[in-house]
Amino acid sequence: MIAGALVARGHQVSWWTANYSHHLKVFRSSGWKDFQVYPGFRICLVPTVGYRKNIGVGRLLFQRTYAKELFARTVCEDPPDLIIVGDPPQSAGYVAVRLARLFAIPIVFDVLDLWPELFSIVFPPFLRPISKPLFFPLYFLRRRNIRLADAVIAVCKTYLETALRDAPSLKEKLSACVYWGVDVKGVRERSPSISGEVTGWREKAPGEIWAIYAGSLGNNYDIMTLLRAAQKLKERSSQLIILIAGTGPLKEQVIRFIESKNLDNTRYIGIVKPEILSSLYRDCDIGLCTYSPESTVAMPIKLYDYLAAGLPIVSSLPGELEDFLRNGRIGLQYISGDAESLSRALEMLAKDEGMRLRMAKYSYDAAMKFDQAVQYAKLVEIVEKVYSGRKASAAAAG
Repeated sequence: MIAGALVARGHQVSWWTANYSHHLKVFRSSGWKDFQVYPGFRICLVPTVGYRKNIGVGRLLFQRTYAKELFARTVCEDPPDLIIVGDPPQSAGYVAVRLARLFAIPIVFDVLDLWPELFSIVFPPFLRPISKPLFFPLYFLRRRNIRLADAVIAVCKTYLETALRDAPSLKEKLSACVYWGVDVKGVRERSPSISGEVTGWREKAPGEIWAIYAGSLGNNYDIMTLLRAAQKLKERSSQLIILIAGTGPLKEQVIRFIESKNLDNTRYIGIVKPEILSSLYRDCDIGLCTYSPESTVAMPIKLYDYLAAGLPIVSSLPGELEDFLRNGRIGLQYISGDAESLSRALEMLAKDEGMRLRMAKYSYDAAMKFDQAVQYAKLVEIVEKVYSGRKASAAAAG
């Protein structure tokens, strides 16, 4: 989306990313690979090493390899006019800062998540107080990187506030919240056939209410609480059906739980193509944002797809998303890790058609605020201001 917005304004974009897929845990290429996506936009795959656990030594080695290979090649290329770098990982930010200084060009930081705060989830609760001192080098590197930025954007207000605490001077420079965004029109217009595209697909039965979770199946996502809530709903003979789409470390555990508890109200439908997922959302009634208590997520990407499809939302995330759902009357909150709390929220929406339809309308209407054209226009504006400001300063100095 960033590339599309910039290319539409006449800019040339190169996106440097790893040749190893974080979500699928597979290599995209065997080594370096460049390809032109469309005129003005190329992707450069950087050779890295693989890893199986999202948090662990393998992930750190992956980041080190990526940073080393990225710098070794980009330093030999024609310098760009400006760098946009995602944070995390801090290793990419370190390389980007070195390149920006070497080429004397501006740099914009895009805060995508909160590292190393997220890493605390690998510790048992009684050891979490030591996580911040342990990860001090990463905190230090993040603060150093962002303080050297010409501007900072973030995918939510929560992350932007964290960045500005690390670099207060940026408040006087350029900063903005640019949400992930979604192609609202595209989501609403896609209508390929679902039959044959989704594992174990069957049509919706009369009277059924469908709730869907689409995303990663990992410890950070409160998936087991969702399954326990499904068990409670089955015991109450609820008409609610839960669909789970995606993959991740807990995939096999999810499948075993459904089978062992004979949860005929819960269906694991595997990995679903984005265009098929958009069509599937239109058959659903509720979107699920289920996250563990330790999650650092504030405004999840799946939220925007749910809004584009006009789904009421049940979420466990406190703070920014909770305020958005409550103020917009778009969804209900449950207590993360509490299956009873989740089952009650789902049952309330399943039984109250009037509430569900009102929330669906508010959700549908709110989606345009997060349309990619609206969000990425802000990014383009900042990038062009930073570039023109640096260019003017250089001309004055020369």
